[in-house]
Amino acid sequence: MECLNCHTEFIGNYCPSCGQPASTKRFTVKNALMSTLEVWGMGNRSLPRTLFNLFTRPGQMIGEYLDGKRIPFFPPVKMLFVLCVFITVENMLIGRETVKDEVAKMDVFDNNATPEQKKAQKEQTVIDFNGMKVSAGDAIEGLKKTVEWFEEHKAIELICLHSFFMFFTWMLFRKSPLRPRSTLAENFYAQVLISSQMVALSIIYLPFANNETYTFYPLPSWILFALLVWDLKYLFGFKWRKTIRLTILLHLLCLFSFILILSLTIGLIGFFTGLFENLPK
Repeated sequence: MECLNCHTEFIGNYCPSCGQPASTKRFTVKNALMSTLEVWGMGNRSLPRTLFNLFTRPGQMIGEYLDGKRIPFFPPVKMLFVLCVFITVENMLIGRETVKDEVAKMDVFDNNATPEQKKAQKEQTVIDFNGMKVSAGDAIEGLKKTVEWFEEHKAIELICLHSFFMFFTWMLFRKSPLRPRSTLAENFYAQVLISSQMVALSIIYLPFANNETYTFYPLPSWILFALLVWDLKYLFGFKWRKTIRLTILLHLLCLFSFILILSLTIGLIGFFTGLFENLPK
């Protein structure tokens, strides 16, 4: 065969140089439709098959993927983005309020103040750096836009969330029976697959959930915890009790690190605010 892409002569079904299939069909309505469905997980690397494994044998499936069994399963990051599109559309169809809607209605200034007083509060300078002034209103609007952006980019929001779990899972489970030397990158893909599992279950659960606004997943906290224990137990091979203890410690470390980062950010803003207020006029 001669590759139609790079013109390499070869024997087999795929070009050894560029990977293009030996037989490239003309574009028809049928293969164009199949190519489109493949983008959404309905081709050879089936999204439904991958999700079925994540529902029935998640730890084992994630372990197989990390060990090199890649072809049968849908790419993890792509799967998370596809599932986040589905749950966003489902939210819109159901008409549920999201964190973005709650933040848009938020007003942190004094409700009893007059319009003039509220305007003065919003225009009060928080940071003044070399003539660049940031008012309280600017800071609040910046925070709102940040929350709205992450809510509009759900997959990135979840990847950022699970990055905390990735780091501390790598620290706590690195001497496990099944994966004694797991890397940060392997834990990243494991967390993306765990997040995909949780989003997929959230899609099923969402129509039956209460109307409370949720932050990351609409699933109850105890279900999310149980899923994580189940996944980590079969991925790393510790006994149930030790896995539960390590998972509790994992949550505490993630919570502590999040509070620490938030406190440092607020502290830095307060420090610079006090510094500029004490500068000579």
